[in-house]
Amino acid sequence: MTGTKIKDDPYVLYAISEAAEEIKASRTALIDNASRMYDKAAAGHDFSFAERAAGRRTQVRAAWRAVHAMNEIVVRSGGNAMRIDNPIQRFWRDAHVGLAHAIHVPGAVYHVSALTDLDIEPPQGPMRSMI
Repeated sequence: MTGTKIKDDPYVLYAISEAAEEIKASRTALIDNASRMYDKAAAGHDFSFAERAAGRRTQVRAAWRAVHAMNEIVVRSGGNAMRIDNPIQRFWRDAHVGLAHAIHVPGAVYHVSALTDLDIEPPQGPMRSMI
């Protein structure tokens, strides 16, 4: 963005390193979540609503954490990063479109997850539909 080479800009290097770790943590959380649920399902385990809500919370948070990390890189990439011929803009758009999908909308998932963590039965209706 400033004309400084990335290797010489400690602030961009910091952002790259932090984003890499956030993306790695998101991936680890997703794989652990899916593996744990798969193993339980394969063993014939019937999931409680609270278990499903916690699993969805992990999935939603991982997606948002990874996209936030990507945003930290994009905002340091300058205006040319958003040119149609630059692959960064495509990655950025794809990630944000993914977050716009109903499966990644955090409101109801976090609400239901918090209620179940507090041993409060969530009400019937649309809040339960994505769990």
